Amino acid sequence: MAVYSERDLQMNLSGDLEVDAKGDIKLADSYESKKSAINWFLRTDKGEFFPDKRLGCNVGTFIGKKMSNANLNQLELSINRNLTKFAIAPTDVRVDVVPISHEEAAIFVSVKGKYLDDDGNVLDSDTEVIKYIFPYLEGEPTPIL
Repeated sequence: MAVYSERDLQMNLSGDLEVDAKGDIKLADSYESKKSAINWFLRTDKGEFFPDKRLGCNVGTFIGKKMSNANLNQLELSINRNLTKFAIAPTDVRVDVVPISHEEAAIFVSVKGKYLDDDGNVLDSDTEVIKYIFPYLEGEPTPIL
């Protein structure tokens, strides 16, 4: 299990920046930063992020494809491969894609790890599941809050 110490700007699952009562942009702790990175990767296809076109999970490339077992497996593999290559250790994440209708799949990203708190202490996180609905017809993955 890796120890994560990165801190990023705090964002909600829609990707909007969070601000405090004074109007200052909040910083997320390392655990929330890792979840934000996973959310960003799922909502970004390779080539969309100009500074590094290698980043993204290519979920959008599955829009309009037939929801077959092969395509579901490829979607799961694409997400897992890209998250573990760029965002999180393979031992700290699990991806499951499950069909829920003829045009939607549920994407479950189970994440855990060791994270530094604001005081520099290493904390273990329980496994948390981040859930998305993916439309196979049009749109992008939508977080389930």
